[in-house]
Amino acid sequence: MNQQSLGPSRGSRRFPDRQPVQEWASLQHGEYVEVWSHESFCYGAYVDDRSDDGQLIWVTENGTGSRRLFVRDDPVMLYSI
Repeated sequence: MNQQSLGPSRGSRRFPDRQPVQEWASLQHGEYVEVWSHESFCYGAYVDDRSDDGQLIWVTENGTGSRRLFVRDDPVMLYSI
């Protein structure tokens, strides 16, 4: 997986003008996403894996390589880049 830096890994950013991904099942392995929580940018990440129904998704944080699991009900929004 090519993990190039696409900007700051953490910090303040303007809330995106686009819509968050509604169906996590549509995200593919290796796809780059921005992770937002409570209308604040958290970090950029690559989709590592997901459940077939899109209720669970693993992402690998850009820069640190930390792998994180999110459940669809978690207070996060994913934006496809």
